[in-house]
Amino acid sequence: MRLAYSRILAAMILGSAMSFAAEATNLEEVFTQGEISNTLGWFGQHIDAKGNTANSGFSNGYLNVGFETAPLHGVSFGVSGWGSVKTSEKNDDDYKSAIADQSVLSQAYVKIEHEGMGKVILGRQAVDFNWLTDYIDGVTAEISAVENLVISMAWARKYSVIDIDEISEEFTKLNGSKGIYMLDAKYTPIEVLELNPYVYYGDNLLNAYGLKTTLTLKPSEEVKTTTIAHYVAINSDVADVKDGSFTQIEQGVELFGAKVSLGYIKVDKDGMAGLGSFGDQLPFEEGNHAMDPDAKTPYVSAAYEIEGVKLETIYGQTKYYDGGLDKKLKEKEFNFSVGYEFIKNLETSLMYVNVDNDVKDESYNAIKAHVAYKF
Repeated sequence: MRLAYSRILAAMILGSAMSFAAEATNLEEVFTQGEISNTLGWFGQHIDAKGNTANSGFSNGYLNVGFETAPLHGVSFGVSGWGSVKTSEKNDDDYKSAIADQSVLSQAYVKIEHEGMGKVILGRQAVDFNWLTDYIDGVTAEISAVENLVISMAWARKYSVIDIDEISEEFTKLNGSKGIYMLDAKYTPIEVLELNPYVYYGDNLLNAYGLKTTLTLKPSEEVKTTTIAHYVAINSDVADVKDGSFTQIEQGVELFGAKVSLGYIKVDKDGMAGLGSFGDQLPFEEGNHAMDPDAKTPYVSAAYEIEGVKLETIYGQTKYYDGGLDKKLKEKEFNFSVGYEFIKNLETSLMYVNVDNDVKDESYNAIKAHVAYKF
């Protein structure tokens, strides 16, 4: 599989580079017409723990600096880095346990792109797929030459979480040095329907086959409905790790700008067989046990924007199996957030999180505040 994957990527790289030969810019324009993306921000959180767990919290200022050159013969280079500095903490190591590395090179890549055909990105980069998110060190490719069809491929050698409230200590190897492969297609046979079949493969680790279907209807100017059905089956290649599966169904309605959704998430009684350890797209801020074995999570969410103020909330209840206690437990989670852009490119948000678990030591309230200026 690795050899076939490499041949496909090599063909795309050669084809894209040749196709761009007639559209070259000079070397000076490569840098003067490049794109700069910077974010200066501050994040703080306080956790009011229950039971015998101590309260915790920290705050940090951060700077995210990025630059991508203008393309030359279809080839561009990009780099970005995060820097974080502690501004406060409740207990020793509250900050370090979340921000393990105060400075990190989050992206360093070469991109080869051709409009109407697709692109290939080699190196350290941000990704956002069903089960591969955050940052990876590897290769991704996107083919968009066929109308209504986008095919994405990826080989992720390393993985890291880099965000305002968490920075991993380093990029961690995935599946030893073998990495994780992904093939993802998004096909829109008609305007209202998107079919998203995908495959994940890790040598001697797992095989996962999934399908996410999204149906969007707009019966009137004021009303829009969105139906999502998502299922993935995971076959484990690891001894003593059983196969697993994941199911999600969600029905959303947008009426006069207000969005309300009802959803349900179910994990196989034997768990996820390792899928989800390199990213997911769960709707909760915490979601501590939503992907545990035999977890069942109904939820309801709502969002509304008025006069530039963004209001979002979600409530869910997860019933899951705790192997250590050898019994089923329940955890309720409630999120409520308010966001507002005071001036252009200056955004602020405040979030309240309530987690109520049958195990008192796992229950807590959290307040999270964020201010970010993009320039």
